[in-house]
Amino acid sequence: MNYKILIYTVIALLVGCQATTSPNKATVSFAWAYPTGDYVRGRPTVNDGVVYVGADDNALHAIDADTGDALWRYETEDNVTSTPAIYEDMIYFGSWDGTIYALGAKEGEQRWQYETGGWVTASPVISDTLLYVGSHDGSFYALKVEGGDLEWQYETGGRIEAGAALADNLAVVGSSDNYLYALEASNGDLQWRYRTAGDIVSTPVITMETVYVGSVDRTFYALDTATGQARWSFQTGSAIESSPLISDGVVYIGSNDGRLYALRAEDGHLLWQYQTKNVIRAIPVVWEYLVFIGSDDGNLYGLNRKTGELIWQYRLGGAIVAGATVTEEKLFVGATDRRLHAFKLKLEQETDDGTK
Repeated sequence: MNYKILIYTVIALLVGCQATTSPNKATVSFAWAYPTGDYVRGRPTVNDGVVYVGADDNALHAIDADTGDALWRYETEDNVTSTPAIYEDMIYFGSWDGTIYALGAKEGEQRWQYETGGWVTASPVISDTLLYVGSHDGSFYALKVEGGDLEWQYETGGRIEAGAALADNLAVVGSSDNYLYALEASNGDLQWRYRTAGDIVSTPVITMETVYVGSVDRTFYALDTATGQARWSFQTGSAIESSPLISDGVVYIGSNDGRLYALRAEDGHLLWQYQTKNVIRAIPVVWEYLVFIGSDDGNLYGLNRKTGELIWQYRLGGAIVAGATVTEEKLFVGATDRRLHAFKLKLEQETDDGTK
């Protein structure tokens, strides 16, 4: 008997009735679940019909986005929680074995690898010919996309656990030494650094002339990109490990107090907040008029992003650590239930007379 098919059929029957349609006709419904060998604590990357995601079974998995079927997997020596980056026909990610890997995206064959001195939990980012990624050894690396040769390296005073943001020849990255660093992307020269009162373990976001980042000191900061001077800050009820999302002039940020906050990007004014039942470490994601957020309580929430009203909710079998990834028609999210879950997204348009 094909137990995989049987399990998926039972799951589909159990959750099919939970598809929810809002008054505006946005529908979210279960599509499939892909079992890995251990926790899924990385955010998936989707490209050309393939979902790539790491897991604590020490592997990077390539999965058919439509069917949930396995295409290939690549084994490392430890957990893979780094979100993969795609560039042309290659995929790049880090592992807790301290190595940065570059694979062919189609078949998963290794092209090159680069060893650091600590876990690599950060997600690589790529600009032009360079890949940027930090390590728990405290260093931030700029590697050649082709071949993996070291271009430059910058040492911070603590672990680098999350990815960097790139803009205007700047690479901005946080460290557990409490500093946010802005480095010249071409050579690694320090342009400025900003000290918070706690570790920075999330990925900053740059929009226009402002850098946004949260800290374990419970504070969310908006800094001038050119100078690192503070524009405004916002206090939450607990540590901030969630990376922010900015959309249409609104910053969405989760906190370990279990709340998702919607702040006006211009000045940090609180627009609304939504309380979940546990820590929020996941990054929010927006689709149409919804913002999705996962929580350690095991629920994926779909909120009206203008008001914070709960529109849709789905309970997975474990904590959602990294957050979801959305395409035009699907949402993908991993959890500590050892599965990558896929949901179909549909927005039904209505005419003036109310018909579809």
